[in-house]
Amino acid sequence: MAGPELKSFRESRWRYSQFVVLGLILAGLLKWLSPLGWLVSLGIGAALGVAYFLFEKKRGSI
Repeated sequence: MAGPELKSFRESRWRYSQFVVLGLILAGLLKWLSPLGWLVSLGIGAALGVAYFLFEKKRGSI
């Protein structure tokens, strides 16, 4: 039985999940290491995830 053809990560529908995961990890670290609240931490994590996305897009890897 042949399974579905494997795609590269670049062609995968999950290729943008790395930016969401990075943003959540950064938000968790900010919350844990600083007195900031969850909302502020999530905002900063989201901003850094978007910044990394734009960096990778400008670099041409996305």
